[in-house]
Amino acid sequence: MAGLSCGMTCMKYLLLAFNLVFWIAGIAVLGVGIWSRVAASDYEAILGDTDTDKAANILIASGVLVLIIGFVGCCGAMKENKCCLLLYFVLVFLIFILEIAAGIMAYKNRDKMEEEVSKAINITVFKEYGNPDHTKVTKAIDFAQKHIKCCGATSYNDWKYSYWANHTSKNEAVPSSCCNNKDIANCTQDPLNRDNIFQEGCIQGMKDWAKEHLVVIGGIGVGIAVIQVLGMIFSICLFRAIGYEKI
Repeated sequence: MAGLSCGMTCMKYLLLAFNLVFWIAGIAVLGVGIWSRVAASDYEAILGDTDTDKAANILIASGVLVLIIGFVGCCGAMKENKCCLLLYFVLVFLIFILEIAAGIMAYKNRDKMEEEVSKAINITVFKEYGNPDHTKVTKAIDFAQKHIKCCGATSYNDWKYSYWANHTSKNEAVPSSCCNNKDIANCTQDPLNRDNIFQEGCIQGMKDWAKEHLVVIGGIGVGIAVIQVLGMIFSICLFRAIGYEKI
């Protein structure tokens, strides 16, 4: 009996230690979700509601739930309350299933996301950039070209056929945000000089940016899933140990 009591005590403290890690992981998930959402907001005028936004929102919600569930787990372990432990197990299991479903959905929709990115950037570059009715789009494209280091939809040549070139440009071949050096005047007048402007199109640049963020989110998700499995194991073991001790 003493051995069983000792074992249950060890299991209790293991679950408490796990929940400390669980809380830290929840804070990390929440932080990554907020970071991803803020980063995506810079391009929201171009892309709208993408899978990157959805994944970030799921992470934020998951982080909050992890913090709440961790509290339930601690209460169950400290008070040796079987109802709390069972509730903890069920909640962690449900989140685990939802995360797997979200991951499968994101993987299946990766091609659709790339198509949406291509379509959105083509529309903004050719039809909306420079239009007084789409000032947010203009700012978002300028931000993207400067920070992702891209120019046009597929190349700088796209600007020749854009609304901007036909209505608002001042005899410039490309917007100043395409320039990769300080000599902006020379850059916008002479884009054929490859040293003056970014060479990659923004479609490819945005795809690469979105993939990088999804990889970070996916990596965090896998780490949390491993922690959740351990939490379920510890909680069910303590649940069983409490039952045996009372026999």
